[in-house]
Amino acid sequence: MDPVVPLEWGRILLGEQPPTFLLEIIARVFIIYVVSLIVLRAGGKRERKQITPLELLLFVALGSAVGDVLFYPSVAKIYAVLILFLIIVLQWLVERLKRKSGFLENFINSKPKMLIKFGKVLPDALDKENFMEEELFSALREKGISNLGQVEYAFLELSGTVSVFKYEKGKEIAGKNILPLEQNDDFMSS
Repeated sequence: MDPVVPLEWGRILLGEQPPTFLLEIIARVFIIYVVSLIVLRAGGKRERKQITPLELLLFVALGSAVGDVLFYPSVAKIYAVLILFLIIVLQWLVERLKRKSGFLENFINSKPKMLIKFGKVLPDALDKENFMEEELFSALREKGISNLGQVEYAFLELSGTVSVFKYEKGKEIAGKNILPLEQNDDFMSS
């Protein structure tokens, strides 16, 4: 490896690649942005509690864009600046397009998904959202629910949380008990 000449501004700002490499960076950012958005959307709501897929993508992309620039002298700073600029522009464009396109809005943010209807778990909905029944039961117990018969509807929200609509007191139906059975866990006992 050649020795690094400190404060060599041509290398610091433009790197050692030809100027047309900037066009390749634009293509790379676009491809990675689209693929990442698809992967984040496919991951389901549970994976991104409290932030939208676009916000998560923005955080990951910005962190990645500045990481290498800070550590490697051979990485030109103009590349990171271009990447940061493109990410912000793509984010702005996608937000504008979401407001005009119902399809894009639904693709990126999806909609709440019903997981329980009239005290019965909807297994297909759990599968589609990659949500396990025990996770659902845990979320219900955190809301003070001990039996599925207390729940008229439950939805997996955009934030990844579970919202619950209970039957009125005294109008509950028969349902499955979701309290964990007491089990002897001998894992750490001597």
